Amino acid sequence: MEKTNVLFINHSVRDGGPGRSLFYILKYIDRDKIKPFVLVPKHDIFSENLKSERIFENVIVDPRFPENIQKSAMIADTRWAPGLVKVFSIILNIVNMVRLLFGSSEIIRANRIDIIYCNGTLAKILGTLIGKKNKKPVIWHVRNIQQTPFMKFLMQTLSGFGCVRKIICVSRATAEPFKKTQKKVHVVYNGIDPADFDRDSVRGSLREEFSLSSDAVLVGNTGRVVPRKGYIEFIDTVSRIVSQSNIGEKVKFVIVGDTPWFFPKDHLRELQDYAERLGVRQSFLFTGYREDVRTYLKDFDLFVIPSNYPDPFPRSVIEAMAFDLPVVGFSIGGIAEAVEDGQTGFLCPPGDFQKFGESISILVRDKRLRDKMGRKARCKVIEMCSASERTADIQKIILKVR
Repeated sequence: MEKTNVLFINHSVRDGGPGRSLFYILKYIDRDKIKPFVLVPKHDIFSENLKSERIFENVIVDPRFPENIQKSAMIADTRWAPGLVKVFSIILNIVNMVRLLFGSSEIIRANRIDIIYCNGTLAKILGTLIGKKNKKPVIWHVRNIQQTPFMKFLMQTLSGFGCVRKIICVSRATAEPFKKTQKKVHVVYNGIDPADFDRDSVRGSLREEFSLSSDAVLVGNTGRVVPRKGYIEFIDTVSRIVSQSNIGEKVKFVIVGDTPWFFPKDHLRELQDYAERLGVRQSFLFTGYREDVRTYLKDFDLFVIPSNYPDPFPRSVIEAMAFDLPVVGFSIGGIAEAVEDGQTGFLCPPGDFQKFGESISILVRDKRLRDKMGRKARCKVIEMCSASERTADIQKIILKVR
């Protein structure tokens, strides 16, 4: 049987959710049936991870493909006139993508590409146009829920193009906007390799690195530190917990991550200042960005996700669950599909940070309940998010398209 050559277009070169999810697909894809090619803007953690697994083959680096539409690699200094820099960056990036679009025939022809697989919002836009131009079928992997009316309209319009054959959504929540093209939609949860997030095989480093006592209860979160993630409200909640109970003395709230460079303001710094103003800075530990969060997750006792918007299906949640951690979050978006209320953690009504704080307090006080929920959480992740099984599902979809 002749192999199917698939061009995976991926703009997420850091170790974010989309990149990590694609990494597992490339790791477990059957190379006797599918020959993967990967188009990225530049070498970074994503490509380094491919090298570490010895699956760094057929990687195409093309700087005409921007990592972020609002930031251009050609503009080094963004301190002067940020508004103008943003406009110029968008213009330059659009020009470069048009150049890549018109030059795509060479890439398609040289590598005998059969299918274009789009991983990320920019990838979906560019990949769809490349597929239409070169008369190649396109598969979307939808990992987010668009928040602005323009992007919602654009995605719905492009999803109706004939070249877009299949739309793989990471949750039922992400599938919701594609009702008009629902015949194309398949829901496949993000994959995770349980062996990579096995508590027994990872040595914790957080307590040692920051001189935290062994009996301190660590309530943590990992991921991008951006405004929509609900961190301000989380700090407000911690402030109430500390002032209304005595658990604040034995609890440390840990935020692992930073604000990506393409955001106009450093939200991490804003959070540190805000915690200082509320008088709870000593209750928080802001670690900054870490390439590998596993040694920190190992030391967590409880994972919280304060996102109060339809988060599609956050990898941070299933990674925490794989580490035997119960999760406290809101019953909205893909989080409600990953966490089972009362069994693997607590789900609170959207926006109810009072309930959110109460749920944290219950689990902080009850180690036995944390352990029980954590064991169930890992079992659920293994059942619904096995990377090898989810990749097999995706592979079937790919092979049906050809």
